[in-house]
This record gives sequence, structure tokens and C-alpha cells, in this order.
Amino acid sequence: MVEIPYGKRMKPRYVRFLIITVVGVALVAFALDIPWLLITLIVLGVLNTVVCVGALYVLTKQPHTISDDELRLRQLGFFDWSIPTADLGSAQITERTHKGQRSVEVIGDALVIQSLTRTNVSVPFHEPQLVDLGKTGVQRVERVEFWADEPEKAVREINARTT
Repeated sequence: MVEIPYGKRMKPRYVRFLIITVVGVALVAFALDIPWLLITLIVLGVLNTVVCVGALYVLTKQPHTISDDELRLRQLGFFDWSIPTADLGSAQITERTHKGQRSVEVIGDALVIQSLTRTNVSVPFHEPQLVDLGKTGVQRVERVEFWADEPEKAVREINARTT
């Protein structure tokens, strides 16, 4: 199994949120003398810190993966989908900007798993696949587009298992 990291573009954003939260909570703790408001803001700050640390952990420890059996694509802890390698066509580097509303959605005939509105790897399927995105239901897709921190390596590893 080979890891295909995808968090390089998102990690700096979570680190900034984390720093802003810690500094904000510290400033509020020193500046406020209203106990209930202070406690509320500290609790919200701690929750935001937990979310940011969790996102950084997931981005580091749960990358996309490719094995001889499947391509596994993830988006933080919210999306995890596996496609058998036998169903994959030839991957290619295709950098695109998407104006979608969600980080994982179907746009046209493609399942798009974007990183800050961008994808850089496209993999067609031999046969259309069904993907369940929850609220939007089961949809039929003919390819997947996703972000990889190292698209050349991702394409090379995928194509090594599909050709």
C-alpha cells in the first residue's frame, strides 16, 4: 500500500486557525472580568482547538492510498471511498479549479474531492460507479478528480496498478 498525501494545502489554514484560537483565548482570559462570558469563550476556544488538532491529525495520518486491490480516497474524517483498481482507467495529472459548494461532490460526470477548490489528478473508470454522498444521495460517476500533494507520484502509483 502506497500513501498519497493530500493535506499540504490545508494544513497551513488549520495551523493559522489554531494560533488565532490560542491567542484569542489567552487575550480574552486576561481582558474579561465577566465570568460566564469568559467561561463560554474558553469552552468554545477549546472546542475549536480540538477540531483543528483533529483535522491536522487526520490530514497527516489518513492519506489517500493505493494498493493492488483498491484506490482509497478520503476527505478528512467526512468521506472515505474505495474503488477496486480493476475498475480504474489510466490516471493523469489534470489541474482544475472547481466552484463547487462542498469539498466532496459530484460535478457533471465526476466525483470531485477538492482541496481548497482545486484538484490535480483525474482517474476515469472503465464502467460508471455509484457513490453515496449522504444528503445528495447515490449518484453515478464516470471519473474521480482529487488533490494529491505529489500528483506525479500519485499518477505513477495508480497507473502501475491499472496497466
